[in-house]
Amino acid sequence: MEIEWRLRKVMASRDVWTATQLRELLIQRAGFELSLQSVDVLIKKPPVQVKVATLQALCTTLRCTPNELFGIDTPRDVSLVEPDTTESRHEQ
Repeated sequence: MEIEWRLRKVMASRDVWTATQLRELLIQRAGFELSLQSVDVLIKKPPVQVKVATLQALCTTLRCTPNELFGIDTPRDVSLVEPDTTESRHEQ
């Protein structure tokens, strides 16, 4: 399973294109301050961990849900049962 960080896509869908714009909106809409460098890193690299307060501020600012910020790519074959490879026996 892979988790995709979709912050850049969510920003683009809301006409927010730069770290500076996002930082200003975080302050205006959520009262949340991050350094410009921290915002830039959030945009450019998938985070190893995200504080709940940061996630809440991003969701408030971009008017989205955490589900929009994280995309989960599930494996296609999730069966835990192995396929039966024995041939069926015919009655004589």
